[in-house]
Formats: sequence, C-alpha cells, structure tokens
Amino acid sequence: MDITEILWSYSAWILVVLGLMTALYFYGTRNFDYFEKRNVAFLKPTAFIGTLGPMLFRKLSFPDCTLQQYNELKGHAYGGMFEFSNPIVMLRDPELIKTVTVKDFDYFTDHRAIITEDSDPLWGKGIFNLQGHQWKDMRSTLSPAFTSSKMKMMFVLVTECGKQLVDFLENCCLGYTPDKVCQIEKEGDNLVVEMKDLFTRFTNDVIATTAFGVTVDSLKKPSNDFYLLGKEAANFSGTRALVWFGYGLSPKMMKMLRIPLIPNAVTSFFRSLIMDTMSTREREGIIRPDLIQLLMQAKKGTLQDDKSPDNNDKAVLTDDDIAAQAFLFFLGGFDTTSTLLCFASHQLAVHPEIQEKLLKEIDSTLKECGGSITYEALNSMKYLDMVLSETMRLYPPGVGMDRSCVKPYTLPADPPLEIKAGDGIWIPVYGLHRDPEYFPDPERFDPERFSDENKHNIKPFTYFPFGSGPRICIGSRFALMETKIAMVHILSRFSFKVVSKTPIPIEITKKGFNMTVDGGFWLGLERRATNN
Repeated sequence: MDITEILWSYSAWILVVLGLMTALYFYGTRNFDYFEKRNVAFLKPTAFIGTLGPMLFRKLSFPDCTLQQYNELKGHAYGGMFEFSNPIVMLRDPELIKTVTVKDFDYFTDHRAIITEDSDPLWGKGIFNLQGHQWKDMRSTLSPAFTSSKMKMMFVLVTECGKQLVDFLENCCLGYTPDKVCQIEKEGDNLVVEMKDLFTRFTNDVIATTAFGVTVDSLKKPSNDFYLLGKEAANFSGTRALVWFGYGLSPKMMKMLRIPLIPNAVTSFFRSLIMDTMSTREREGIIRPDLIQLLMQAKKGTLQDDKSPDNNDKAVLTDDDIAAQAFLFFLGGFDTTSTLLCFASHQLAVHPEIQEKLLKEIDSTLKECGGSITYEALNSMKYLDMVLSETMRLYPPGVGMDRSCVKPYTLPADPPLEIKAGDGIWIPVYGLHRDPEYFPDPERFDPERFSDENKHNIKPFTYFPFGSGPRICIGSRFALMETKIAMVHILSRFSFKVVSKTPIPIEITKKGFNMTVDGGFWLGLERRATNN
C-alpha cells in the first residue's frame, strides 16, 4: 500500500468519526430550540447535559443550582430548562403553581417516572412513583394510616425512642464510652456530637419500631444491619447519583443493563424483613400500633378512615405493595427527618436567643404535663412549630417538586404554552423559599415569620415544605411529630452550643442530592440544670 492509499484510508476514518460526532452532537442537542421556537425565556443549555452542568461538575450544590436557575429567570412567570436534552418547564409564579398543583391537578397527577416498577420493583411500586389510578387508589388506601388517631397510637413508640436517645446522651456525659462508630466526644461534663450521625440513628430506630415492628438500639449497637443497610439505601451521592442521572439520560439503556437504583442486598434485606414480620404476626396473632399493622389491616379491608369509614375507592394491597410502601416510608423518614433535626439544631446553636425562647416553652409545657410530654401538648407548642417551619423554609426537605403532564394542556401565562402528555414540570421550592419578594431578608433565620400575627403575610403557594396539592407528602404529619419529640427530649436536658467544628456558615455539599454538609454537623451538647 503506497502513501496515497494510506492517506485516503486515514481520511476515510476521520470522515467517519467526524460524521458520527456530528450525528451524536445533533442528537444530544435536538431539542435545544424547543423554547426558543415558542418565544419562551429559557436557560442556555450545554450539549448533552442541558442545564445540569453546575451540579454535574460540582460547581454548585443541588439547592444552590436550583436557586441560581430560579434567579436567572427572574421577571418571568415561567421559563425553560433542560434535563440533558429533555425540555422542562420551570414555574416561578405562585398563581401558576397553584393552577398546576391544585386547580388543574387532573392534568398533572403524576410525578415523572424516571425509575419504574419494571426496573426497580421496590422503588417503583412505592406511592411516590405510582401514577394515574394506581396512585389515586393507593393514596386512598394509605390515608387512614396517617390520621390523627393513628399518629396518636404511634406517638408512644416514637416517645420511647426519644427517651432512649437522651438517656444514652446522659450516660455518655456520666462516663459511658460508646462504640467508636458513634461520633461523640466528651468535653468535661458536656459532649461534642456529630448530629447527623446521632439523628440518623434516632430516626432509624423510630422507623424500625413504627414501620417494621423491630426494636433496634442503633446508639448502643451502631453496626446493626438495619442501620447500615438503611444508611446505604438513603445515600443519593456518589455512585447512586450517577445511577439516577443514568436513568434520566437513558432509562432504556439502564433497564437493559439491569442497574437498580437501590442495591439488591438492601432491597432483599428489607423485603425479607417485612415478609417475615407479617408472617409471624399472622401466625401468632401479634398486634402492634405500627405501620405494618395498619398496612395489614388495609390489605384485609379493615382499616377505616376517621372521617370517611365507608370509602371504597381503595387499592387491593398485595404483599409486594406493602413491602414497597413500608420501604418508601423508611427512606422518607430516615434521611429527611434527621436532616431537618440537624439544620434546626444548628440554627438554634448559632441563635442562642431563639433557643432560649424555645427552652422556656419546652420547660413550661413539660411542667404542665408533669414531666412527660403528651400528644396534645406536643401539638400545642407554637414556638417549636415556628422554629421548625422557618428551618424548612431555609432548608426544605425537597429542593423542588416535579410533575408530569398526563394530557394536552395550555399553560395560562404570557406567552401561553402548549404542553403535551409526558412533558415535565419543575417547581423550584428552594428558590421560592429564598425569594426576597416573598420572604424579606431571606437568608435570616426568623421563626417570627410563622407566628400567628405574621404567617398570614406569607403569600400562598410560596412555601412548600412537604409539597403542594393532592400529592403533598402523605407522611408529613408523622415526620413533624417525630422531629418535635426528638427536639423536646434533647432540649429538656441539653442545650445546643457552637464548637470549633461547627460549620459556619453552612455550605451544602456538592457531591449529590442529599441536603447535608461536608465534614458533618458538629455541635456541643451542654447539660441543663432543670426541674423537669
């Protein structure tokens, strides 16, 4: 082969490669004119990754990326963004959000199904991921399990975990040395604690007893399987974040490769635990005031709603359905509740005047209850509720809400936008919560925003700690009860203090979707001299 033939051969390969690269580029940018053709303001995308670049390349955390995108579309009721090459409509105007999530909910009943039942059964069958009539029937079936009377039943179990938590901390102050896995250091009569580690162990024990009927002491037995596998299940950083992005980029490829979102070892453990628990209860006639028991009643059709006992619009539960709901309940409670507790504790530590006001309310309430908090007294604590509400404004459990259009719809805005079935909607909760138009001086921690005198000033549909409309989080009441119990028990015996390891200011991690900080939530726990 002479030099001419060699050059022609190389040229042909170069042309083939260039052709493939060009085709791939056009494929990866095929929808990037979607909003421009419709005269809609939009965020400028990057080939293949859309508008996800700052988060993918760890330039911004997930919340900060959401806030930046929200601010870039200032002055527009809605705008466009891109999840890889998929166009997504971001809503900014509260009236539009009300329309989509409540008024015209029938057009937006579903979340976007990134991971479905056939690719990850335990995840896909959970109520958050169900769609259409499946979701509606399951919601109707599960709602009676989260009424006030059922919460009151589970209050006793959660309170026992709260007592277990503070007794453990008291013993640490008195000289008990916990396993090195627990991140607790002793300083004189006080403690320095990594609060995320402490609170995830507390929420793990709460979910174990209230959802699975299992008694676990994750503080004294820090390496138990329930905690370790739960921690793995709730971790959406690193490899797990890449898997999530993989499903967003090419769900067909991920299904073909059979890559699950939740590791098989985790799902197998929890599924077996749930099945064994139900089998044992059926065989031995065991009854417990927990979620598994309520779901077993729902399966038999004997679980009644406090308000509508004759409601027949309910799903027929299978054992797999029960396993999926219990597992989703675990995921929701394990990480989000512990995260709320961490941020609330941190804010109280750096704002001692606010903490002092809360301590007085706790002391007064406990005195009225004879030293032991009751369900009714817990729900009457207004300042505690204000503190948690403001914490969730600054650090909402969900950075954003998503919806999927289920039938053709015209968005009533300027300009109006034709939305077809399957199109995605994004509501930037974190951006709305930090918009100075709705929350003056938004970076300031101010529980008084939620006082009886001031909360009416909050514009409707600008505050979404647990979502909006019929798809609002079904377990929100339980999550708040669990959080309040933990705060009352700890602050009845300790106060939060800033220490050298305390992260100030808070910087949300850029490593994944979890709302947390790198290096941990380190705070001091100073023993209180009270008469409670």
